Amino acid sequence: MNNSNPDSFWSGVIRSMGIVFGDIGTSPIYTLTVVFALTPRTEQSVLGILSLVVWTMLILVTVEYAWLAMSLSYKGQGGEIMLREILTRMLKPGRKLAFAGFLAFIGVSLLLGDGVITPAITIMSAVEGILLVPGLENLGLEILILIAVVIAIGLFAFQSRGTDKVARIFGPVMLIWFICLAATGLASVVTMPHILKAVNPYYAFQFLTENGLAGFFVLSEVILCATGGEALYADMGHLGKKPILNAWYFVFAALLLNYMGQGIFAIQHPDIKYLLFGMVQHQAPYLYIPFLLLTVMATVIASQAIISGTFSVVYQGLTTRLLPLMKVEYTSSRIKSQIHIPVVNWFLFCAVILMILIFKKSEYLAAAYGMAVTGSMTITGLMMILVFSQIKKLKWKQFIAVIVTCIAFIFFVSTLSKIPHGAYWSLILAAVPLTLIIIWTKGQKQLYRSL
Repeated sequence: MNNSNPDSFWSGVIRSMGIVFGDIGTSPIYTLTVVFALTPRTEQSVLGILSLVVWTMLILVTVEYAWLAMSLSYKGQGGEIMLREILTRMLKPGRKLAFAGFLAFIGVSLLLGDGVITPAITIMSAVEGILLVPGLENLGLEILILIAVVIAIGLFAFQSRGTDKVARIFGPVMLIWFICLAATGLASVVTMPHILKAVNPYYAFQFLTENGLAGFFVLSEVILCATGGEALYADMGHLGKKPILNAWYFVFAALLLNYMGQGIFAIQHPDIKYLLFGMVQHQAPYLYIPFLLLTVMATVIASQAIISGTFSVVYQGLTTRLLPLMKVEYTSSRIKSQIHIPVVNWFLFCAVILMILIFKKSEYLAAAYGMAVTGSMTITGLMMILVFSQIKKLKWKQFIAVIVTCIAFIFFVSTLSKIPHGAYWSLILAAVPLTLIIIWTKGQKQLYRSL
């Protein structure tokens, strides 16, 4: 539902930060830490990686979602189910429409499967920051897992009470988080300003050509910087297009500065594993524990955004008759989009706990993460190509959509290397909603024919 309250510019931006950008906003906690576990920390390779990060966010978030996808909405709402509704009204019944429908089914299923791994990796990566607190360096893995599980239990138990009451603090907390990301990144960048030349795509191409197949597989970890980009489009119905776009440009600048700062820190301190936490502790040791607490709050908000987004996607599936009827509880008397679906909530809860217990560490979760995201991005791109092909005035957008979709597909192919390392869980988790959708829609057709 598109809320049309006459909010000021900054009010809309801050609310967007709390609802939309939790996932992509917390990716600096683990992205470069995972990438540099595979890549040597020479200045040349760091420039290449940073260039890849910058252009991944530009192409797969700014161009694909902020510019292209958000220009397409149905009744003010976005997402793959809404793209299917747009195509249903554009195409005649036939193979093309059936193909579009099947793409939507897979895309939604991948998105729902991804909704399980995201809370697990964000919570686990934040909890691991405790290891940098003086005196807690040797804390056992079991204790870290227990803390992560307790946070997850609290998060999911709270869902039935609704997020409306605490949602108003989400935005300000995320604003502080992004200011901290920008400030810590900037403090590092001033020590080596020439790192900013990483915005030149030449360094990305140089890295890929020099590293060959190994460089190609690094893309499967680089994509972690863009996870959560699909939320811009999926949450368009909650906040409207303009507040989300305005917030994204600020968020993008903060993320860019922080990644640049982490890149410098990686060169200067090749022995430190957790880059964001290490950088903050090095810059302001007395502020490290407050920053760690802020990180935990940001990851809880990010997880909340994913859960709320999952409820929204399922709700779209219910209203468009793709999914069987489920009990929906409205947790706010003012905002219709604030909903709680008990069955979905407890399925997510069990799956998130299972992921934490199976993978145990954020670096192992990262090995399972990314395939569903890139698959969903590729499918959104294909569906946008179909939509733009039906509108003569938007042929130029179709051309751009083709390029973006090809790039998303390259990233998707790179993530296939993760299947033996745990990415098969993305497929297992996505198979649950996909099976449900196929059985339900086919059953409805059979019932309609028998009448």
